[in-house]
Amino acid sequence: MTEGDRAQEVLAALLAGEHVTPATSQVLEKRLSRTFERRFFSETEFTRLQAAAVRLVPHDPVRLDLAGAVDDRLANGRTDGWRYADAPPDPQAYRELLAALPEDLMNLDGPAQDDLLRTLQLTHPHPFEDLLAELTEAYYSHPLVQLELGSLSFADAPKWTRIGLGELEAREQEAWEALGLKGRP
Repeated sequence: MTEGDRAQEVLAALLAGEHVTPATSQVLEKRLSRTFERRFFSETEFTRLQAAAVRLVPHDPVRLDLAGAVDDRLANGRTDGWRYADAPPDPQAYRELLAALPEDLMNLDGPAQDDLLRTLQLTHPHPFEDLLAELTEAYYSHPLVQLELGSLSFADAPKWTRIGLGELEAREQEAWEALGLKGRP
């Protein structure tokens, strides 16, 4: 069993257990099973978005599709609830942002990608910041990421009694041990 499979198994047990309310479990199960198909961006735009997303928020895009989450939001006409007054709406801002990147961004080495992204940050500061915030939110809201970072904050049913630094609830210790870890990862 791979480490990712073990984490998935531990998380499934936590979500089905008594420590997570049904409403929270339902939301997190949806996040775990969610897959996306590109619908908003062109293939070229989406490839650029994927490359930028992996560089800005390092992750495995097969396991966690941050670019797909952005594409899905825009395809469904949802907003993230805010934007800078001098910035165009997200669809236009993100398309302009991605158009400023080379088509072969994914094929460039890491330092070259970083240089291009730093330039993009300077030339398109508000859309860049908005995209970075959206990618970061999608990453940290994923339950597997939370588990791997040592957070069981989604275990919202019981009262938390051990809240001191370095203190773990019994259920937290059990989760880490099930992952083959001692204490917090």
